[in-house]
Amino acid sequence: MIGAGLLLALLSAAPASQEAPAASPSPSPLIVQRSETVTWAIRYNGVTAGTAWARSEPTADGQVQIEGGAKNAPWYGSIYSIDDWVRSTALSTGGSQRYETRFREGGFQQDQDMRLAGSPFEVWRKQLIKGEWKEWTREYPAHPGAEDPISAILRLRLLKDEDRAATPFGEGWTFPVFSGDKTWPLFVQHIGSEAVEVEGMGTVQARILELRTEHKGLLEQRGRFRIWLSEDERRLPVKMVVKSNYGPIRADLIGYQGDGAGG
Repeated sequence: MIGAGLLLALLSAAPASQEAPAASPSPSPLIVQRSETVTWAIRYNGVTAGTAWARSEPTADGQVQIEGGAKNAPWYGSIYSIDDWVRSTALSTGGSQRYETRFREGGFQQDQDMRLAGSPFEVWRKQLIKGEWKEWTREYPAHPGAEDPISAILRLRLLKDEDRAATPFGEGWTFPVFSGDKTWPLFVQHIGSEAVEVEGMGTVQARILELRTEHKGLLEQRGRFRIWLSEDERRLPVKMVVKSNYGPIRADLIGYQGDGAGG
């Protein structure tokens, strides 16, 4: 994840509309055909504790490469330092091919390279353990079409209303996400719409998606991770919130370059 828990570790208690969500324009296929860069402020208890960014670029062979990172604000470094980097290579039609990470969070330091295009999945790791770097490779059962935590955000932006189907939580979407040691089903529901104030953009009407997952065979709502996507063709992630063990963490869009909607 961007910030190991930054983007896919967010939930909000923000109220959602209780009325049936209205349909909105389908996402533009140009989301995966043009480059774009987005930046978020990461806020904890209402205070900006860092920033996260993600840059996506289409490749000549029909894939999308998404590179991102997260870094703590200078004042927060004395409390907990974060300097993370990730890169996801995914098919434009869905499914991660490779997921690379470099996590530097406090005393935790780990590098990973997950090869997800073949069978089995192969994961290389290098981690600082008790002052020494340890390196190992493991294999895990493959799951066709599985996303990584970053390509999953892209997949959310490309969901179409007409593709909704039954899930254990009601009508929505389901797709697999590889967590690093196992593939879990991710259940997504469109629970409402809300006007969001976005820096540099003004008021943006956004659809609210709520994410749930299955963990160790049990259906759980692990923090009620919610993401707000703009209701235009770009489906920009304008806000994300998750409940962590230390309180709600919120990501607010503060910068966007590119034109994922094609004008």
